Amino acid sequence: MRRRLRPIPRRPRTRRWHRDRDDLLVRRTGGGARPGFWRGAGSIAALELRQRLRSRTLWVLAIVWFAIIGAVTVAMWATLSLSSTIYDEEFDAYPLFSIIVYFVLLFGTLVAPAISAGSISSERTGGTLATTQVTLVGTSSILFGKALAAWATGLAFLVVASPFVILSLVLARTGPLQLLTAVLALALQIGLFTAFGVGLSAMISSPLFAIVTAYLLVALLSIGTLIAFGLSLGVATRYTEVEYRTFSQEYWDAYWACDPDGEGAGVEVLACQEAVPVECVTETMVASSTPTDRFWWILAMNPYVIVADMVSVRVDDERGPEDLFSMVSYGVRTLQTADVDTYEYDDCPTRPPYVSNDSGQDPLAGTIPVWWIGLGLQVLIAGGLLWGGYRRLDTPAAKLPKGSRVA
Repeated sequence: MRRRLRPIPRRPRTRRWHRDRDDLLVRRTGGGARPGFWRGAGSIAALELRQRLRSRTLWVLAIVWFAIIGAVTVAMWATLSLSSTIYDEEFDAYPLFSIIVYFVLLFGTLVAPAISAGSISSERTGGTLATTQVTLVGTSSILFGKALAAWATGLAFLVVASPFVILSLVLARTGPLQLLTAVLALALQIGLFTAFGVGLSAMISSPLFAIVTAYLLVALLSIGTLIAFGLSLGVATRYTEVEYRTFSQEYWDAYWACDPDGEGAGVEVLACQEAVPVECVTETMVASSTPTDRFWWILAMNPYVIVADMVSVRVDDERGPEDLFSMVSYGVRTLQTADVDTYEYDDCPTRPPYVSNDSGQDPLAGTIPVWWIGLGLQVLIAGGLLWGGYRRLDTPAAKLPKGSRVA
């Protein structure tokens, strides 16, 4: 009787096993060596950029974008010039720079998901992704190369808009430090938006669904943070009764009795009103207390807040913030301070009508810049999406979705 042998259980194939297998294949077939991470990513990015440059759509879009940003720059310059003429003020085009930079950022939020969220899912749907995965280029190189190509495409649109950004800087009579900081902030935001799109493209099989999800994520950071901040404040706001001192009704009756005809401030009328004895009463009113210092970090993830806080701003001592960057950055930083009622309303002459506990201190004292916090949170989101895309893109896949094409 033949004895039946029990099969030896196979050990799970680790990442090192796959690397050794590829190296053995290279030695047996006489092929080249496995490319490194950066070399593989550069090859994928170069191939992706060649495919993008063959398309006329990007060229047409770049020309349209150049015309639009030029028209917006001229229109805003004319509007600022006209407003200064009407109000007989000295023309100052300082706000023009922040407006143009924000318009470029708006265009970046609209274009970045479109040029990145379909880069991998479209190839997976067309069955061409497998031809890249069977090469010796690693999964991380494929993912990073796609993201690098999408980022380079987004930076190309930034270069197209750069003449008008520089022109607005010259007209606004500001320093080159603001230009460098603004360009760096825009480049970082476009890079993170494209990283969102590439990560979602690797995770989601449907190109349309990946693009829509990328748009929703960018909208969540741009508009959703404002909604979330407002809702958080609405839920956390507390209403309490506070006391304040004011003149009694008897005092006002006696005060106005000195001038029953309302003829004006005569000598006798003034003497009579000054002789009226002061009577004060304590009344209560409902006041709201909003803990903005607990929820300001929600706005830190907003790309418009990050760009505004990174760029150096100009704040006038008398008029306050003078451009969009200053208003946004100043407003978000002041939210870090606790909402304390520092003003006591008092009509009675024992104190001045408005007593302030503020001794001329800087309202930004004790606050910190928010751009690095928001940028760090965005980097965490991008890293999570890229990691999920790496797990979804890595081969050999343990489980394939229904309808997936292997080759």
